[in-house]
Amino acid sequence: MSEPAVPAPVRSKSRSKVHWLVRMNRRNRSVFYAMLGVAIASHLWFKGASPLLWAVMAVQFAAYPQFAYWRAVRAKHQRAAEMQNLALDSVFGGLWAGFLGLPLWLSFSLIIGNSINMVVFYDLKGLRTLLLTTCGGIALAAGGWLALTGTWPIDPATHTVTGLLCIAALTVYFVAFAHDGYVRAMDQYRANETLRLQFEEIQSLQTRLRDQALRDPLTGLFNRRQLDAVLALELERCREAGAPLALLMIDIDHFKRINDTHGHPAGDAVLQALARLLKRHVRPQDLACRHGGEEFVLLLVETPLPVALERAEALRKAFQALVVRHGEVTMSATLSCGVAAFPQHATQPLTLTACADQALYQAKLQGRNRVVVHEAEPARQPPATA
Repeated sequence: MSEPAVPAPVRSKSRSKVHWLVRMNRRNRSVFYAMLGVAIASHLWFKGASPLLWAVMAVQFAAYPQFAYWRAVRAKHQRAAEMQNLALDSVFGGLWAGFLGLPLWLSFSLIIGNSINMVVFYDLKGLRTLLLTTCGGIALAAGGWLALTGTWPIDPATHTVTGLLCIAALTVYFVAFAHDGYVRAMDQYRANETLRLQFEEIQSLQTRLRDQALRDPLTGLFNRRQLDAVLALELERCREAGAPLALLMIDIDHFKRINDTHGHPAGDAVLQALARLLKRHVRPQDLACRHGGEEFVLLLVETPLPVALERAEALRKAFQALVVRHGEVTMSATLSCGVAAFPQHATQPLTLTACADQALYQAKLQGRNRVVVHEAEPARQPPATA
């Protein structure tokens, strides 16, 4: 028979549910209060204090830090409860300073630690709370002395041992506090760096996605969507600047025959070869696009019609001389090209594209493997009058 499973212990409060301020101050109180308690114990030793005062000191510096932690952890709002604990620390500091007669090193140690806490978590307005709580504690201690003895002995002197113990306690507290600040600053720095890298990665991804949306995946050239956007902008810019513009509509001759004979992968290789050739023939300001299927468009910015015609012929001859290899297959092909220019043939994007397409159609009718410039229709003459 197998042994019954032992249920795992259930934690009432996990570390992750305890506010970082509560955890930090529990450690600081436990260490700093313990060291400060030793310093006060030395002072009491040299002063010959009563057993009752020793007992009160043990409760204050050994039990109180744990009680403050227990109270904050079980509070509905842990941070608010811990801020109340900080105010209570100041009250106790004032009580001990006043009750002991304001010994110099002990009073300084009790007050300066609380001052740092108040300023760190409340900014300079925390000094007002510190003044009220610490002075309130001193006033309570003074009132108690006066009520019991009729006098309030002020004795700022502290033994050298007590002073050294106070210095050690403050040093440990300051180092621990500075270490916490460093750790939190580095955590924040690493978090900011992570966010920055994630932001840059998102930006890079968005750029790639935008680029992919505007490019043909097979050839890497821009697609028709990008052509439509850029052509309208470039026409407007050329219209304002009085600059020319040319549009080349290119089609691979008998492309279906290549696919039917050698297969679509071989046809893709021919498309990619023409795309590489177009990339080599364009300037940075030009735009090469795959318009669809085996049809390509070349947008030549600030290019007059004669220059566009020369570049189209150079492209045609270069493609005709190109040998495309795909596996064991060696292929060659020709292209036909239609040319339309702004402002001679059209001034609007759709009209200019239609003119280039008509010129391409004429190149096909005339036997392919040639460049044809769009011919503008002659203007109608008015009828002769009698």
